Amino acid sequence: MALLGFLIAFPLIVAIALMLFKNDVQRDPLVVGSAVVIAIASIITAVTYMGNPTTFAMSPDVSLMGNYVAVAVDLFLCGFVFVMAIRYRNTSMFLLSAVQLAVSIWCGSFALHPEDAMVEPMYIDTLSVIMVLIVGLVGSAICIYALGYMKDFQHHEEEAARRAGTKATDRRHQFIALMFLFLSAMFIIVTSDNFDWLVAGWEITTVCSFLMIGYTRTPEAKKSAILQINLNMVGGLAFHVALVIMHTTGVPLSINGMVDVAAGAQADLLIMPLMLLSVAGLTKAAQMPFHQWLLGAMVAPTPTSALLHSSTMVKAGVFLLVKLAPLYLVYPIASAMVVAVGGVTFVLCSFMAISQSNAKRVLAYSTIANLGLISACAGVGTSEAVWAAIFLIIFHTVSKSVLFLCVGTVEHRIGSRNIEDMDGLFSRLPRLTRFMMLGIMGMFVAPFGMLISKWATLVSFAETGNVLFLILLAFGSAATFFFWAKWLGKLAGVSQKAENVEGGVHKSEWTAIGFISALLVLCCTLLPAISQFVIGPYLEVTYNKVPRLIDLDNMLIMVVIVLFIAIVLLTPWGRFSKARQHVYLSGVCLDADSRTYLGSMGRTMRSTKRNWYLADVFPEHLLTLVGQIICGAGMLMAFAACFIFHVDMLAGGTFLVEREVMLVGPGLLGIAAGCVVFAVAAPVVGCLLDGLDRKVSAHMQGRVGPRLLQPYYDVRKLLSKEQTSVNAIDETYVTCALIFCILAGGMFISGSNLLLCVFLVTLATLFVIIAAYSSRSPWADAGADRECLQVMSYEPMLLIMTVGFFTATQSFDIARLFSLEQPIIVTLIPIFLGLLFILTIKLRKSPFDLSYSHHAHQELLKGITTEMTGRTLAKIEIMHWCESVLFLMWVGMFFIWDSPISIVVAVAVVALTWFFEVAIDNNFARTKWQNCLKLAWLIALVVGVVNLFYVLITPFI
Repeated sequence: MALLGFLIAFPLIVAIALMLFKNDVQRDPLVVGSAVVIAIASIITAVTYMGNPTTFAMSPDVSLMGNYVAVAVDLFLCGFVFVMAIRYRNTSMFLLSAVQLAVSIWCGSFALHPEDAMVEPMYIDTLSVIMVLIVGLVGSAICIYALGYMKDFQHHEEEAARRAGTKATDRRHQFIALMFLFLSAMFIIVTSDNFDWLVAGWEITTVCSFLMIGYTRTPEAKKSAILQINLNMVGGLAFHVALVIMHTTGVPLSINGMVDVAAGAQADLLIMPLMLLSVAGLTKAAQMPFHQWLLGAMVAPTPTSALLHSSTMVKAGVFLLVKLAPLYLVYPIASAMVVAVGGVTFVLCSFMAISQSNAKRVLAYSTIANLGLISACAGVGTSEAVWAAIFLIIFHTVSKSVLFLCVGTVEHRIGSRNIEDMDGLFSRLPRLTRFMMLGIMGMFVAPFGMLISKWATLVSFAETGNVLFLILLAFGSAATFFFWAKWLGKLAGVSQKAENVEGGVHKSEWTAIGFISALLVLCCTLLPAISQFVIGPYLEVTYNKVPRLIDLDNMLIMVVIVLFIAIVLLTPWGRFSKARQHVYLSGVCLDADSRTYLGSMGRTMRSTKRNWYLADVFPEHLLTLVGQIICGAGMLMAFAACFIFHVDMLAGGTFLVEREVMLVGPGLLGIAAGCVVFAVAAPVVGCLLDGLDRKVSAHMQGRVGPRLLQPYYDVRKLLSKEQTSVNAIDETYVTCALIFCILAGGMFISGSNLLLCVFLVTLATLFVIIAAYSSRSPWADAGADRECLQVMSYEPMLLIMTVGFFTATQSFDIARLFSLEQPIIVTLIPIFLGLLFILTIKLRKSPFDLSYSHHAHQELLKGITTEMTGRTLAKIEIMHWCESVLFLMWVGMFFIWDSPISIVVAVAVVALTWFFEVAIDNNFARTKWQNCLKLAWLIALVVGVVNLFYVLITPFI
């Protein structure tokens, strides 16, 4: 109890002290020392209470005194907002604050009764411990980062004021004090079992956010701050009304006791409070239609953005939803509302992130999207979904914190937060860029935590028959790949003569960025331990079961991959190279960095290349309007249903079919053997298929083709060539891609996990894309852009394929096929046809060979491989052979069952499929990229809805 009291009180005392210390000499040691103390106290708390849920009893007088303090804080904050509404003369703010003040007085009047003093108003469980670590470690690191950042920020403010003939006020002490107050409020939220106490911390974060967003006091900052307070007051009002209902109906105001109430005679009394608390959580988590406040928060100094998006404010919203998750299994209407809002927000905000060139807006939209996925998982309510939600919270926190801090520092170094201005950043800010690349990898790349989160999400949505949200997850994940891969590629570009400008980065900034990056890698490497010893015990207490979704062997493989990627990104490969050549510019290259060349008639030309933002395909304003209408209408209909339907239906439990995942994988030795076999056999088989492809194609075109082994001789010649390269790192990236491809194939033929296999193929493609972007060649950039688009086109179909595989086999392991009584094609014909369609993309065949091709009609030279020669190009070719073999094996798996004859059938189908693809390649001209995206998504949508509806909804009928 004393430890929790210290965690809450100490940041508050520091915040008060900081108001008195207005110079750097006094403030810096206090902030650093206090942050270290909070971090250590958080770790001690975790060690003490991890896996040891504890409630803390208080005497009635002390508990009642706590109620008095909470009510006083709540009323003071409501009154403060009311006064600010009058000051700003904002009608909406005035009306909302007046209503909330009145409701707060009403709510507070109940809390002051002696009988409302809870015996055990505070608690700590494993989820609370996780949040304490997030707030205490990440939040404290951001406070340290703010010291250096705000010095630069104040310097820029003073320079701007000097040019305008005015004087800039130094209010940094107020800003950093608010940050520590934030931490104190978050500790209150995650350790209070008394809703009357929790709501006080809830409102502190709202008001602190309002003040921090409006810190600069510019018209834009004031507008964004008012928008934030107005939208969050909607959630705050819902929270207070829920408490009033609970007070008046006699329902205990215990967050942990609500599950017992739901299982008892008072279950019907919780329907409306749960709905209102869900609205409060969705609002704080910036879900549609309330998401605009988080976008407005981008005008604030970077520490505000990092704190709001990673360790506080928005995490308070999803924390509440995850705590309420078991209730959503009892109240289907509340579950449907939360899942719908979260799912729609996830997919639409992922789409909107694609069209953004402002780095902070990309981060904001991706944050809202990820919070939507967390909210949807919480709304499902199953143990698998909560497992996914907690992992998403952890990995989103550390990854997004690194990115926000890096973007803030980059903005001060280059004077811009526009992604286009980050071209060549790998050479100008090498260390910082590597940290940014690591953070981006952590946000969307398997196996940086996101894979296992999606893993569990797929299972939980399948259990509850959420076909629509499985589709949303598939398309949202594809969009996520597109915008992150483009940004990653922009960062990867290596300039030849760029000047290093990292000298001005403050030590406090390096300390925070390095510390949180280390936390990211540590969380990934400790992933198996976190699952077994942290999240597992929490689910055991909450659900009396721990889901087994993934083998320990697969977890260990993911840990090794994470460490491998971290080494590749954080080492100085690619900074220098002895073998360089000018990039291809359809003329004599004069300067590769500026992309100037000598064109026809002796003219000096300059090539420009921007990222692909697809603003016409994913219009921000239209998607925003659609999301607000759908989510707003969904919430209104959910509340209307509470008054229309009978209570037995409203509290009748969620539809659920238990789908326990069968783990039948081969183990590490089996996977290792599979990798060796695939590494040897796949290039041989792929080479022969490539040679046969050329001969069959020549026959179809009425000419004599090359020798069968011509692809082998071509690759051998490339390997013997003198190595030349635009930079030294492109071959490293391509080598990584080849390794991941071989690992994916090895996992497949060994009978291991299909989902991990699919994600490893995507990871391999990502590294090829980064290799192309690293050259900063306009042709290679265009090819990489097109490859990103092709991945976004086929990725939904691949995820739908894995879901279909799971529903048909009750497992993600390929080995499960050999114990089935019938092949999965029997129930998955539409999904199989969808796979055949996107196979044309994966095998690089017309009409969809948009990024790189072996054909004469390739208008972008070799596109993505334009700048690759020698060994690098040879590895690309070998990787293509391996991929072709793997993709054809995906086709064959649909025809495998518990019979030796199935192998013959599968081989025959694979042969027919291969010939079919070659025929298509020789009879169709290349189509436009718009057709590729539209057709691939349309096919995935149709076959996904039709097939998954059949296999998932049938058990409920």
